[in-house]
Amino acid sequence: MRLPRRGRLRGVTLIELLVTLSVVAILLTLGVGAFRTLIANAKMTNAANSLLGHLQFARSEAVKRNQPVEVCPSEDGETCSSSLPALWQGGYIVAVVDEEGDVVPPVLRRVDGEAMRGVTVGSGSIEGFVYLPDGTAQPDGVVSGTQWAIKICDPGDDERIRQVAVNAMGRTHVQCNDPSLYTCPASCP
Repeated sequence: MRLPRRGRLRGVTLIELLVTLSVVAILLTLGVGAFRTLIANAKMTNAANSLLGHLQFARSEAVKRNQPVEVCPSEDGETCSSSLPALWQGGYIVAVVDEEGDVVPPVLRRVDGEAMRGVTVGSGSIEGFVYLPDGTAQPDGVVSGTQWAIKICDPGDDERIRQVAVNAMGRTHVQCNDPSLYTCPASCP
């Protein structure tokens, strides 16, 4: 007695499998590079927007409280760091300051270094920004001019930058990817 013959077994050959795996590997390689760029841009945008929002908050608090309010890098979350160059990626605070520039407790807002992870942030000789009760801004440190900036750089790409700019009137904005304004060295001073 013969068993009925089933249809021909179907499957893939070794060559078909290798070609498919090669195509998948190529697509993943292209996708991972684009995904890394997306992640780096998101980190920089997040850091710039966080800093921008805190600068705007400091300005509004200075006007509301009729007292100077400073945004400055802080290592301990309680006092402003006075080391130069002032590096903001370790965190920063927003606080009311007295006539001598000392922080008046309690600190209004703290941002730890986690918000700045993956980016390099520097401001050169700017130790912070003091907003006066009339809403104007002054850089804290040895700086001249009417507009100042904190630079946010991608350590892996010195062409990809964000600048959080503050003018003497206290207005803030973000400038993106303009190497004519600033080119980030490896350490983004």
